[in-house]
Amino acid sequence: MTKSESVFIAGHRGLAGSAILRELQAEHYTNLLTRTRAELDLTDREGVRQFFAAARPGVVVVAAAKVGGIQANNNFPVEFLLDNLKIQNNVIEAARDFGTRKLLFLGSSCIYPKFAPQPIPESALLTGELEPTNDAYAIAKIAGIKLCQAYAKEYGANFISAMPTNLYGPGDNFDLQSSHVLPALLRKVHEAKVRGATEVVVWGTGRPLRDKIERLLSE
Repeated sequence: MTKSESVFIAGHRGLAGSAILRELQAEHYTNLLTRTRAELDLTDREGVRQFFAAARPGVVVVAAAKVGGIQANNNFPVEFLLDNLKIQNNVIEAARDFGTRKLLFLGSSCIYPKFAPQPIPESALLTGELEPTNDAYAIAKIAGIKLCQAYAKEYGANFISAMPTNLYGPGDNFDLQSSHVLPALLRKVHEAKVRGATEVVVWGTGRPLRDKIERLLSE
């Protein structure tokens, strides 16, 4: 990828997308394309196609998605499934139709089965049932991976996927109703320290981690 090649970062205001944008800017890439949601609704197929027809990005990074933590995923499975399918289908399809040279689709480690072996091998995909609290999001992401693979197989497209794990940092969502585990824990601990609290209440029992430690000690 040359420093002057056009690169469209879908989801440049999100946690992963903004980090990718900062890195490319730091490396002096000069033709970075970004659009806010107000400028381009990625769930709108015709709008996405018009953008691609005009911009013709050489490289596309699909970091855009409807994301949230356990509670948000559990409460809004329809939105997490439909919105993500629309976003990724529209962008991936348009990328191929309008000559994108390379596309990177970002998924999530939640695509793997709930009881996948640890550490998780790529071969574990689709070998067991998903974690039910976020299976709608996971199914959408699996569909995105399979779509990239299908374009590669049928059309020879250079469309690849990567699965980030527990990300956190600048640009993250720290809302306790919709955030992921790590930012929620960071916020809870920070606020507890500010209040001078002596304890922090978190979800879960910690049992899976204890089971793993006990298993390792018994080997």
